[in-house]
Amino acid sequence: MKNLHIKLFLSLIIFAIILVTVVTQTNRKLIQNDIQERAKVNWSLIENQILDNLETIDIVQHQLEQELSKTVEKELRQMAELYKENPNILSWDLEQMKSEHGMEIYILDDTNTIIHTTYRTDLGISFKDCCAEFDRVLTQRRQSGEFFTEGIDISTQTNEMWKYSYLATPDHKYLMEIGIPAKEIALFNNFNFVDIATKLPQEYDDLLEVKIMSRAGKYLSGSNGERGSVKDSDADFQAAFQRALETSNIVHYDKQIGEGVIETYRFLPYDNVQNRSYSTKRIVFLKYNNATELAWLKVNTQQFYFILGVAMLTSLIALVALNLILMKTVRQAERDPLTGVYNRATYLEQVEKLLRRTQQKKIGLLLFDVDNFKQVNDRYGHIKGDMVLVELAKMLEQLARKEGFVVRFGGDEFAIVVKDATVDKLERIANEAIGDVRQRREGSDLAWQLLSLSIGGTLQTDLQETERDLYSRADEALYASKNAGKDRYSLKEL
Repeated sequence: MKNLHIKLFLSLIIFAIILVTVVTQTNRKLIQNDIQERAKVNWSLIENQILDNLETIDIVQHQLEQELSKTVEKELRQMAELYKENPNILSWDLEQMKSEHGMEIYILDDTNTIIHTTYRTDLGISFKDCCAEFDRVLTQRRQSGEFFTEGIDISTQTNEMWKYSYLATPDHKYLMEIGIPAKEIALFNNFNFVDIATKLPQEYDDLLEVKIMSRAGKYLSGSNGERGSVKDSDADFQAAFQRALETSNIVHYDKQIGEGVIETYRFLPYDNVQNRSYSTKRIVFLKYNNATELAWLKVNTQQFYFILGVAMLTSLIALVALNLILMKTVRQAERDPLTGVYNRATYLEQVEKLLRRTQQKKIGLLLFDVDNFKQVNDRYGHIKGDMVLVELAKMLEQLARKEGFVVRFGGDEFAIVVKDATVDKLERIANEAIGDVRQRREGSDLAWQLLSLSIGGTLQTDLQETERDLYSRADEALYASKNAGKDRYSLKEL
């Protein structure tokens, strides 16, 4: 029975764990898929918002820049006329010219090196050495002789944002350039894409960072206020940037940061449709993480342990309830319903177990028959007879105690199985039983005055013996007691 309880408890616990695990893991997968789908929707919303805002800003800037570009072009063409009068460009007083319009002036020679400028920081820069693609663009502009104006771009030296315009000298020997810091342009301060990079990560939990980069890899803006270029990043970042630039397709990759933490890097190509100049090709970089997913999964894990605890507690309660039912059912199945001692089926099961023991212990069997029991039923009724049987069973259980167990085969036939028996032990128990019935016979209960016990016993002498062997010998001993006058004990040995 004890082992049955343990097996039942373990079965309930295992079932609860499997059920809760399957349900929780299924729910976890559904939550994970739902969060990932929502994340993709959020990415799409964020990225469309960024691109729409950039386009709007570019449209506004383009319209507002037209007047500024006219002013810059007028100054550059005046410089071209001056060149016709004085081609010794190094003799020009650029500071005087700057004082008239407030803009920085640059002169680039045919190697695209800045040889003369009001902005001393950039003096001597050679675009041929630093920026091969832009060097080709400058050469084309010098050779064309046309006026060119850029959108907002990054200064090579200071990493600050500027607006540049270009015009070649009439002989295409030099390229004249005027630059204006973006911070000095009111329209840029009112309409700029730096705000996009700064504000968006504050609005979305999973958006960590936004950077807007020029085609040269310079950071035009960043949510962390970072300045620098793509070259400062790792190889994966640089490769993804270059692939997005070359294919004009969205490029992304994931990076494992810590336990369960994944960062997703996405590169969005963007081209200013209002201005097809060199500087308007941009790459928008966005860095996301799975913080929302991890937070939900953490909640899911907590729910799992809570539900598992509830399930285990429920299993324990169910086990107690089942035990009560089971104990009653098992007791009914293994015991005599009148006296509560073992029935014949349980007797056979228990004796077989004892016979299979590996220890060198012998069992003994005592068979009891109540003499004259039929007279009790006939004289005092079956109810009284049942009461006598119940009292007798209790008396035998007291005698058996830890020595063995009591069995009722039916009617007035009982037995005691002694687990570790000797001839003396069997005789002692039998004589005590006979003595107890004699004492009751001397009492006031008239039914007991009719009764005595005939007992037959045997001892296992061969470890290969069966229950049938033992019972047969004990039964022979029992009939020997009856034939000898009843109220006695007989032993039958092998």
